[in-house]
Amino acid sequence: MLIDDDLVSQFDMRIKLQRHGQPSEILSYDCPIEALSWFEEWKLSNGGLRLPDILLLDWQMPKMDGFEFLEEAFERGIPLEEMDIYMASSYSNCLEKATEEIRSKVRRRFIKPLSRANVDIIFTNQALKEQVWAYFGQH
Repeated sequence: MLIDDDLVSQFDMRIKLQRHGQPSEILSYDCPIEALSWFEEWKLSNGGLRLPDILLLDWQMPKMDGFEFLEEAFERGIPLEEMDIYMASSYSNCLEKATEEIRSKVRRRFIKPLSRANVDIIFTNQALKEQVWAYFGQH
């Protein structure tokens, strides 16, 4: 899932993620409130919708910034710990604003625009996570 109010940044990130070659569906939202609505639909679907593996969100957005989004999602019972959460920002100090509890849920912060190396990090982390799940699921 990609949440960014800047449609140009959103388009750029989407293209870079798609070009990585990983088969995946990318849900995109330019409004964090709409993304929260999707998570509410997910909760009501009782397994009918799949929780995103990766959440990539902008820090600075109108109405609700990235950390406010995470705080709200946490309060609504969205299992943030089941997703790899990445924060994208044009500002290097974006992690300073968040509480320690929310900050600890963010795997990594990237400066916009995302580089190819950033995308590699995201998908490498996801592949490692899947390998660990597969290993412990068999033992």
